[in-house]
Amino acid sequence: MPSNPTLAAAAVAAGAAALTRKTTIDSSGVQLMHAPQTARIEGEKTLLDILETECPSLTDAVRARFVPSALLPTADLQTCFNAIKERFGRLKIVQYERELITTEDGGTIGLDWSPPFAQMPEDNRPIVILSHGLSGGSQETYVQATVKHLTAEPYNFRTVVVNYRGCAGVKLTTHVLYNGGFTSDYGFAVDHIRSRFPQSKLVSIGYSLGANLITKYVGEQGSACPLKAAISVCNPYDLAASSDAIEEPTFRNKYVYSPAMLEGLMRLYRRHRKMMETGPVALDTKAIERIKSIRQFDELITSQVFGYKDATDYYTKNSCAQFMPDIRIPFLAITALDDPVCPERFIPRDTFRSNPHLVLALTRYGGHLGYHESPGVSWFPRPIAEFCNAIFNHTSA
Repeated sequence: MPSNPTLAAAAVAAGAAALTRKTTIDSSGVQLMHAPQTARIEGEKTLLDILETECPSLTDAVRARFVPSALLPTADLQTCFNAIKERFGRLKIVQYERELITTEDGGTIGLDWSPPFAQMPEDNRPIVILSHGLSGGSQETYVQATVKHLTAEPYNFRTVVVNYRGCAGVKLTTHVLYNGGFTSDYGFAVDHIRSRFPQSKLVSIGYSLGANLITKYVGEQGSACPLKAAISVCNPYDLAASSDAIEEPTFRNKYVYSPAMLEGLMRLYRRHRKMMETGPVALDTKAIERIKSIRQFDELITSQVFGYKDATDYYTKNSCAQFMPDIRIPFLAITALDDPVCPERFIPRDTFRSNPHLVLALTRYGGHLGYHESPGVSWFPRPIAEFCNAIFNHTSA
């Protein structure tokens, strides 16, 4: 009986797909990078000790792996899937109760608490503080997925998302928005949370640009940091290098990442333009409307509004990698080697190997803020929750 070329080709394709999937699974383990001896956590156990005993998603021989969904096998699909879901309508995975706080200069920050206080009355339970990425907010899918995991059994933590000036529906009440190193606003929010819940232990999480911000804050605070620990997810580490990487002349940068990220920034600017123009610096509005890149946005808006000489000055002074040697609390970073927005070549590996308070969890896959095990399940909330729980178990109020 003669062979069927179509069936033969299909069989070859199926075999190749199966082999590719097996390779993906075999290379999906989590790799940890840290100093030869990690710091002690208020007692006999070290940071590595608690990771090995209480964070199986990061250290267990079988469970410490991220395997991307077969439907989302590439970094680009992992990265874009959140936006694809949100394109069909804002997802409401969790409920929030908003509290508005006013900074000393009249700025407004929105704190979105979950669960709402009617569901979880005020008490001394631990609190996890979340910081969103570029032009984001508490509505982002990656934020909601983490909040849902942290507030459910067996953890039942209280969470609060810090929505910065002008973001997530927060009214802009000064001429400045926020930026990736604006730690004074973040510190103000942390101090407010501490004053409202003085007996609660606090852990901070930051995503993407928010990860850069909280990392800088933790480094600035050093031994005086009021947080028990911090977690960085998909951190750019070097703002200039990350911005330049997004503008490299590739198809996906030109038609996907750069325009999508710039669109979010320009939407913020246009929404708050009148208030921003009340500041002491005259913005070049004609040039702003011709902006074609994130660096141009930071050159014409961010650096001008915040008093930096230019975008390079802003990037240089606010990139978090330079502050990481001064971190003195347990610090976990989760990074995907295939992140198309924050390339792995900018990870400060030497700092992770030298500072005993830091641990880097590297995955081969995940993209940028993706980590989709299936279209409805994200991986990173699990190690985040395990780490928070371990830290709360081994620290005092």
